[in-house]
Amino acid sequence: MKAKPSFRQLAVAFLCVGFAGCSIGLNGRATLNKDGSGVVIDGEDAMVITAKRRELAEPSTSKAKLVGQKIEITEKVMFEIDKATIKEESHDLLNDVATVLKDNPNIKKIRIEGHTDAQGPDIYNQRLSDDRAKSVRDFLIDAGIDENRMVAVGYGETQPLADNETAAGREKNRRVEFNIIEGSGTTTGDDTEAEDASADVVDSSAEPLTADEE
Repeated sequence: MKAKPSFRQLAVAFLCVGFAGCSIGLNGRATLNKDGSGVVIDGEDAMVITAKRRELAEPSTSKAKLVGQKIEITEKVMFEIDKATIKEESHDLLNDVATVLKDNPNIKKIRIEGHTDAQGPDIYNQRLSDDRAKSVRDFLIDAGIDENRMVAVGYGETQPLADNETAAGREKNRRVEFNIIEGSGTTTGDDTEAEDASADVVDSSAEPLTADEE
């Protein structure tokens, strides 16, 4: 009858898991199987210990993620000055937003909201935010998102987050937001529940359209 592996052999085996080709002189040699499925110890009391190598999850590099009933972005959508042209530096960001929508078909419709600071005439800010919101929507359509899943809404300077009297406040107020207005950001497996979750969200079809500022 074969002898049971010693405590030291077991310790060596588990220390070696995850280190391909490791070799330790302790009553024989401990090496990782070529397929990574376990450790073989040769020498006295030869044995094989099966142990799966733990794979570390790759950190997410996405610039967009679901948070409640919003798609939050880690950067601002950037535009050319006084234009609705999206800068190339924001393309990856918007592609990540498109990926979130593709990965979550339970999100039936989002509202792309554009906001500006209070500099300039109200009408100008409203028109600019409207044009920029439409540009974001058009980008997402080109990225493969069904146009019926998106509405663009421009709020101009009417919904500030901070004081427009400071540069920092104006910078914070210039933004694009992505709010879920139909469906749910959390998969429930029940479309009825998803619809109920968004029942209290006000429909924006009668509101003006817009996009974010630089």
